[in-house]
Amino acid sequence: MNAHDPAVGKLLLLGEDYGEYGAIASTIVGSRAAAAISVGSDPDSPSQQFKYDPNTSNEDALCVMEAGSWAGYAVADAHYGPESSHMLISRLHTIWSKIQPTDVNHLGQMIEFLRNGDLPTTESETTLLVVVYDRATREGYGISFGDSSFVLVGPGHSAEPINRRDGRYVTAADRSSLLHGSAFRFQANHGDLLLTYTDGVDECHYRQPKTSIRPAHVTAVATGAGLDPLATVDGLTRLALTGVDGNPGGQDNVAIIAAEA
Repeated sequence: MNAHDPAVGKLLLLGEDYGEYGAIASTIVGSRAAAAISVGSDPDSPSQQFKYDPNTSNEDALCVMEAGSWAGYAVADAHYGPESSHMLISRLHTIWSKIQPTDVNHLGQMIEFLRNGDLPTTESETTLLVVVYDRATREGYGISFGDSSFVLVGPGHSAEPINRRDGRYVTAADRSSLLHGSAFRFQANHGDLLLTYTDGVDECHYRQPKTSIRPAHVTAVATGAGLDPLATVDGLTRLALTGVDGNPGGQDNVAIIAAEA
């Protein structure tokens, strides 16, 4: 399922629809954001051992909501099947179409009630990173489960993750797993770029972060793209697929969102 409505700036991308190795699907969202998704470039990657269904090789998902000064961004990276990532991101996208969180506690309640309640049909589990930003105040907050990253690029920022990557996984069928995520807050400046992405970027060489895309690479790509959201997500995804400094790349699924502050 892929829903894109440029009039209100919303987007839902589910990995099950993007399984062509080496391909990048990217798009502008509203006037200030862009997103990209890719299965990766290596069908023989060791990450394949964590796939439930060989016919669904891309288990990442993302959603974007741009509504005036308010914006929401979320990425998820599933293992053992796309069920959890796809369901949680889809449900969040639907909620955000109707309700905007008022603070980080309200966001936590939204995440808690993303649970499905039905018995799972697979062993699917997922990371989940949710970011909310208000351009009127330049303030934002988020909740993180797992190892996806939220970073800022711009003067005074290092492109190091702002969220705490706690290694937790959540499931759509287990309400308790959706409680007590790692909350964070941030302040952005006019001209900054907000980046939210799964570990297919900074572990494009699978489970080898030191030989994958590092914060300096993120900064170089984004600044080289003039902090343009679409050019940045295209550039970072392409770099993730090819790898850096002669090391392997494209060994995991990629979901990435970039937005102007």
